Amino acid sequence: MGRYARINHPGLIHHIIKRGNNREAVFLEEEDYRHYLNTIQRYKKKYEFKLYAYCLMTNHVHLLLETTSQGNISRIMQSITIAHIRYYNYKYQRCGHVWQGRFMSPVVSSDEYFLTAMRYIEQNPLRANMVKNVDEYCWSSYKLNIREKESSLIDRCDNIAFNSLGKDFESRVREYKRHLSCNLEKKQLDTIRETTRHSGNYVSKKFQEQFMKLLPQKRMRGRPREKEQN
Repeated sequence: MGRYARINHPGLIHHIIKRGNNREAVFLEEEDYRHYLNTIQRYKKKYEFKLYAYCLMTNHVHLLLETTSQGNISRIMQSITIAHIRYYNYKYQRCGHVWQGRFMSPVVSSDEYFLTAMRYIEQNPLRANMVKNVDEYCWSSYKLNIREKESSLIDRCDNIAFNSLGKDFESRVREYKRHLSCNLEKKQLDTIRETTRHSGNYVSKKFQEQFMKLLPQKRMRGRPREKEQN
């Protein structure tokens, strides 16, 4: 079986899932979480990507980001991952792999699917029974999304889904809190998990037709067949 090449097209929104090697912890102390977020912020300036939501779990991360022409998704994640590996191995006096080799990066369409992906990401600690409420978790974007002051880490002002929730900031936050207080339906969870496990994409039917034109051809194992001569 072949697999689709990574989609590196500017302007697409990706749900990144990156797991620790053998599902081992990649964040052991608070300093580790802070370093990873600082690394993201540093490469945001370099590659000019937009970050809409994130959640750093003990042994994996979720990022919802939009690329630009300054850096594709592969280059962005390679830079962030290498910087974290160097930091982690130096701090804990170790060597070798820290992360699994390939990260998942399903495309998310900028409609109701986008808001559902945000909820999925920020509700991760809740589903893992790490907290009782989403606002109790320190290492997700939830608190940045609902606070009045804009953050340099996330791009809330460019978040179409968030801005469509109300006419003013107070109404948007109120509606966003309402969304995050409700658990995703089983069908929504199953669909998102299916896309991350099988290299699918979380997009609406309207977006799917346009998106298929950008989809790279599937890579097949072995040598390409020679064209038959007439």
